[in-house]
Amino acid sequence: MSKDYDMTIRISTDRAEVEVEQRSKKGVISRKNISPKSLSDCILTSRVDDESHPTGLLPEGCIAVVMEKKYIYYYIRYPELYADFSYYETEYLHFPIPRLVFCFKYLPTDHKVVNASLCVVKDERLTLDTPTYRYPFSNVYNNLSVCLGNNALPVYKNPARLHTLAAYILRMPNNDDLYSDQNNRLHAGFRDLLEQMKNKTSSHYYSDVLVEDGRTLKDFLSRR
Repeated sequence: MSKDYDMTIRISTDRAEVEVEQRSKKGVISRKNISPKSLSDCILTSRVDDESHPTGLLPEGCIAVVMEKKYIYYYIRYPELYADFSYYETEYLHFPIPRLVFCFKYLPTDHKVVNASLCVVKDERLTLDTPTYRYPFSNVYNNLSVCLGNNALPVYKNPARLHTLAAYILRMPNNDDLYSDQNNRLHAGFRDLLEQMKNKTSSHYYSDVLVEDGRTLKDFLSRR
């Protein structure tokens, strides 16, 4: 636009009209109505944006990243179908588990994970429609957030290392807090469940144990 003009744009939401007024430095005023689409096209085609926002190297198994103003959410498919569990004084090494997806709410300014959550998914190629199940163990709230207790999470200056946090969380001691026998089809107590599953494979969770929660992976990816 010529530097000899000032432009004013008035938008009427009632009539879905846009009035453009030009005023020259000599005081000459001209007005015309344009469509909202014309205004939108003008803004979009004149926009200059050469910024890029690279994520950097992502953690292993990362299936999605959501970047907000303050936080970055990393969604990571846990690669293993086993974990080292402990329940009170008993260790269950190389214990079979179902397929898990973790979400880590990461504060890049402090290099900290401020919240962790997880969901159980069907062991298949992941899509947004992949069914999810109730977590059958302890240490996870109904909203899927992980109860970290007094455990201090490591500092991750390089978020590419976040995939190691999943194993760290699974190694945290388990007890009966937040455990419910309604979260498994056997209606077994926690120790009974561990004893029954310790020599099984992860496939037995899907045939004998897991309870569907009526949600999908898309629901987990969209929660905050």
